Amino acid sequence: MLQKTAQLAAAFLAVISFSACETVVEVPIPAHTPKLAVRYMLPDQEPDTLFYQLFPQYQPYINHSQSIYSGAELKGVNDAMLTVTDQHGNVVETFKRSNGFGYGASDDGYYEPVTRFKAQPGQKYTLSVSAPNYETVTGKLTMPSALSGLRASFQKISAEEPGGNFAIVQGRVSISLPDNGSENNYYVLYGVLLDDRYVANGRDVFQEETDEDAALVGNEFQNIHFSPILYGDANPFDDKTFNGNTVSFTRKAMLYYGKANTPPRYLRIYVHSITEDTFKFLKSLKMYNDNGNNPFAEQTRVLGNLEKGYGYFGGFTSTYFDIELPK
Repeated sequence: MLQKTAQLAAAFLAVISFSACETVVEVPIPAHTPKLAVRYMLPDQEPDTLFYQLFPQYQPYINHSQSIYSGAELKGVNDAMLTVTDQHGNVVETFKRSNGFGYGASDDGYYEPVTRFKAQPGQKYTLSVSAPNYETVTGKLTMPSALSGLRASFQKISAEEPGGNFAIVQGRVSISLPDNGSENNYYVLYGVLLDDRYVANGRDVFQEETDEDAALVGNEFQNIHFSPILYGDANPFDDKTFNGNTVSFTRKAMLYYGKANTPPRYLRIYVHSITEDTFKFLKSLKMYNDNGNNPFAEQTRVLGNLEKGYGYFGGFTSTYFDIELPK
């Protein structure tokens, strides 16, 4: 018994001695050099007020990085200089700070094009962004080919008016998308409600419903979904499962009318052909946001295409088909 007690005492003293040897090691915080963070989609059309209202995520936006240990509020960079040059080095677009009197958002960091240049499919362009105290950021792209032969239709299933001059129309959108098999293609799909002047008024909203997709289309096309207009994660998709073929699919949709007595006249189906770098950025950004609140999800890195900075320089060509809605 005495021997056992002595052993326990020795073990206890060993633990005390070990804990007394603990030391605190200070780990230096790694230095961080702020870099510009850029987002811009070069269009093949002249951007106007409606364009940036529908697709505000395409508007030029400049911010910056900061240390993960910094608690400072991130604000946009307002003194940046942006230029787009063509493959011959000619400046084809310059930008100015959005001040609220032009078009698009006017918060810190937002810019708008001055000449409203329309990029050409197949042509190469370079974006350059500079600002005081930051390294100049550059990005390059080749504008994708335009899609041709898009077709679409809408079948009304039901309609209801919950009250307050508000209406909901349920239906199905069928789309036929012919893919060019000579190259890899990447797309983003949108639906926009328009009045009889082909103008979006902001009170009428198109929204895809996903609960019945499996019953409407083959499993090989389950990655094709509409992206929300305004702010929201895009749903880009590629042509790996239908390269060189015409893909036809149907999606359940809800049309929300802000005024039941003044319903929209048309449903416009947009297909934006985007660059591969744009596809990678939007896809990884959506995964990053989807996993953001999941402590068990694998960390997702957002894939950009800029040198000496963060973000992406993207480009797209736009094709649309207008569907006259049933009364």
